Amino acid sequence: MKLFFAGLVATATAVCAVAAPVQAASVASVQAAPVNPVKALKAQLVPGKGVKIAESSGITLDFTVDDQAMQVQVSTRTVGTLAFAKGNVAAADLRVRMSSRQKRSNPPYRVIAEGRNAYVTNAGIAKALPSGLSWIQSKASGRENAILGMGVTPADLQFMLDNASEVTTGQYQGTATLADFRHDKSAGEGDVEFHLYFDEHNLLTRTVVDTTAYPDGDTAAYDQMVFHTDTKYADWGAKVKIAAPAANKVISEKKLNAKIRKAVIKAGYPESGPF
Repeated sequence: MKLFFAGLVATATAVCAVAAPVQAASVASVQAAPVNPVKALKAQLVPGKGVKIAESSGITLDFTVDDQAMQVQVSTRTVGTLAFAKGNVAAADLRVRMSSRQKRSNPPYRVIAEGRNAYVTNAGIAKALPSGLSWIQSKASGRENAILGMGVTPADLQFMLDNASEVTTGQYQGTATLADFRHDKSAGEGDVEFHLYFDEHNLLTRTVVDTTAYPDGDTAAYDQMVFHTDTKYADWGAKVKIAAPAANKVISEKKLNAKIRKAVIKAGYPESGPF
């Protein structure tokens, strides 16, 4: 991931007792309405600007094995910076830590994403790689880099606003089906509940999204999946420049032999890759 119409313009304070009515009307006329939150977001999505994010997310998977109910929980904490291009996220520089109830917390790692590429490192990974190398490069299999999907797009924002109501000034709450929320009829059965928080400039400060997904048939490997994502935004409009690591410090994930791959995974490299 990301949206609200601010409250009405505050009532003007009492004008000077000696001011003529026409003067008071003139003062009131310059009280501009808050910028539409979608327009406010679009105004930020320009080259050279960015935003800081801090996201806590988790997935809880319920399934049944031999008539015995079981559950797996995985949590992820991500903090860092997104850099914008015109209309979208162009790059990201993030610190990621993953943990599960069944397993101790993995060592955190840093990932830089741009284009279809993701570059991962931490002290243990760098130590496990051949001398002089410190980053592992992975390339997204499709056109889209999932890491750059963090944050809320203007289209996402508009959809949520259209399906939400204001619960208090600057806070909105809404619901949608999973298929509608993802704009994908094949997304399956499920429900989404979301909360949106905005500052006085109608820029997002926080989004909380809870999704419950159900299998389509009896052959599914799970009974229910619950996703929770809580994302906070800060420093909208900050000057941001994120560059890929130097080429001579990078090795492709495809070039890792079995021994090195085992070592970097133990050091914190995500076993299924950064995407």
